Amino acid sequence: MSEITPILLITFNRPKHTQKVLESIKNVKPQQLFVFQDGARLNNNSDIEKCQEVRTIIQNMVDWPCEIHTNYSSCNLGCGPGPASAISWFFEHVEKGIIIEDDAVIAPDFYEFATDLLERYNDDKSVCAIASICILSQKYGDGSYYFSMMNRNLCAWATWRRAWKGFDISLSGITEKKLKKCLCKQGMKLREREYWFEILQMLQKDGMKGSSWDIQFLIKIWLNNQKGICPNYNLSTNIGFDEYATHINNKESILANCPLESIVPIVHPSNQDIIERADRDYHKMFFQPYEYGMKGFFRLPYRINKRLKKFLGHKGSWIKF
Repeated sequence: MSEITPILLITFNRPKHTQKVLESIKNVKPQQLFVFQDGARLNNNSDIEKCQEVRTIIQNMVDWPCEIHTNYSSCNLGCGPGPASAISWFFEHVEKGIIIEDDAVIAPDFYEFATDLLERYNDDKSVCAIASICILSQKYGDGSYYFSMMNRNLCAWATWRRAWKGFDISLSGITEKKLKKCLCKQGMKLREREYWFEILQMLQKDGMKGSSWDIQFLIKIWLNNQKGICPNYNLSTNIGFDEYATHINNKESILANCPLESIVPIVHPSNQDIIERADRDYHKMFFQPYEYGMKGFFRLPYRINKRLKKFLGHKGSWIKF
């Protein structure tokens, strides 16, 4: 295997999770490791103690020849601006790299997979992200991976400075009309587009209460008519669905503790076309599982009402006749 590309580890206040993730990183011994840690929340003594534990673990575990860079925030930025600032800092120093959050344990193959594809598509500006997660049971295309709009820049992924350049967490100046144009071009159906229009409104209002950065990056890629890479095998597992989770602590989540798989030897697909069916399957499973099947049938009055409200400019919850 060639030299592992630089790695960014994003941490906060979860020492046990960080230790498990670092054990995975230690197995491949990257020559460059960047560590970002968000600061303790105001007047939170538990955060102060746990953040210090995380730093101690990092100091003790990184014992191989490694150029280590640390960025320990003095204040709490939150789980939206925090990772976004970490990635921006990372790409002030490197051209491409792997990004791992403190709740993602990585399959050994992912490091080789990401390093290989970062080099292979380095000059192809249409490709902007390399994912590690695979929750779909079906394999798509004729390779070990396929091209996608649903890039899954979650937990563990890889990208380039060129792809991150111009990232705007506020999505300022992005209109529903502009988003609709690119979603229609990519073949998204009405129900899917409506979902993303609502997401855009929430992001522009308050960044989903300051909790999101990854969806903004996803939308940035769409607006630039770009795409990402998704593996046909699962290369990371999320160990963070517990009482320490910020967003979701449901241990039954489809993203929780997924079995790791092998992707080597890597077979490259014969073309770079986005596989719309794979993206639609992922959207149904991950973003809107409640809108399909019998559940979706019973929600039909709600969807009709929502469309009527939008057409008539109605601001209330339900239209009354």
